[in-house]
Amino acid sequence: MSTETAEIIRLEPARKVPRLNRFDSPWLNPRFITGVIMIGLVVLAGLLGPLFWDTRLALVGSSPLNLPPAWIQRDNRPAENAEIAPTVAPTRDTSNAFGSSGLSGSGLANSLMLTPVPTSRPANDGFGASGLGGSGLANSLMATPVATRETGDGSIYASSEEKPSGDPAHPLGTDNSGRDMLAVLLVGAPASLRVGVIAASVGMIVGIILGFAAGFLGGWVDAVIRTISDVAFTIPSLAVLLVISAYMRRVDLDTMALLLSLFSWPVPTRLIRAQVLSLRERGYVRMAQLSGLSTLEIMFKEMMPNLLPYLAASLAGNISGAILAATSLEALGLGPTRYPTLGTTIFNALRATAILRDMWWWWGLPVLVLIFIFTGLFQLATGLDEIANPRLRGVKGQ
Repeated sequence: MSTETAEIIRLEPARKVPRLNRFDSPWLNPRFITGVIMIGLVVLAGLLGPLFWDTRLALVGSSPLNLPPAWIQRDNRPAENAEIAPTVAPTRDTSNAFGSSGLSGSGLANSLMLTPVPTSRPANDGFGASGLGGSGLANSLMATPVATRETGDGSIYASSEEKPSGDPAHPLGTDNSGRDMLAVLLVGAPASLRVGVIAASVGMIVGIILGFAAGFLGGWVDAVIRTISDVAFTIPSLAVLLVISAYMRRVDLDTMALLLSLFSWPVPTRLIRAQVLSLRERGYVRMAQLSGLSTLEIMFKEMMPNLLPYLAASLAGNISGAILAATSLEALGLGPTRYPTLGTTIFNALRATAILRDMWWWWGLPVLVLIFIFTGLFQLATGLDEIANPRLRGVKGQ
């Protein structure tokens, strides 16, 4: 019997226990690395962008108006079926409209009502020998040709303005205020991220203090903090922020971040409290209490290091929420107006009716940057969750 057992043992190959190496670290998971790279690109755009592009082009009037992105090239030549339709002059005498000594009120009104807006300036600029007076201006306004184009259904419409083509000097185009969109994004994306980081960091610091106090101390301290956080949950934060922002004469980036931080602490407080309630029953916390460590040392030296990945994941989620809240306020015109941000850029596009005018790059580009930032923060938070919780990364306990 022993011989058969020995033969069976010899037939079974010994299992090799995989050895860990430096590449088996949970910090090297793909989601976490992807999120770090995406957010790092936004930060680098703010730091290194001014070295490669003139961010002063983000100022009003620093660039041509309404230029599309550089890859959009339009053919502004008249179409083959385009017609030049001169405006029919009124039958009444033009001397009633403009006298030799100046402008007549009724004549000017009748002439302007019967005359369409010119699309191009005539050769003599419409000025006669007598300057603005005389019949030269009247005749030029009435005889100015208007370019008409025929649509697919046979109708003819007048083209009052030719759309320009893209300019390589402005790769992402310009808006109606003469701001280069690339410069606006290089300045606005880091600014929006900065608002989110400040608001979420302040809320996280307050949440750590209150959450640890409520979870570890318990008793009446826990009851008071839990009641206050529950009341804060019921307050409509966006409505309150709208009222506060409307009454403030000037809102800058730091003021906006501090306003958002007023309502960013209840969620971290509740989540950290739940984690501390679980950790305080662990054996190492009991040993720390028996060793005579103070309450602050136990909370922030023994317990907090074990919560760092969880706190970082919560911070990434809070940054996303703060950026979304800030963008909502800015899109309503209640954000900082002197400094370009992504939300302010969207507000300017909506105010200029960019959607109706088919100026998609005014609002589409900042929306794409916001999606990029939110995706990076989501990947970062998910990767940190996998680091904090081994079950999420497929590691099974032995």
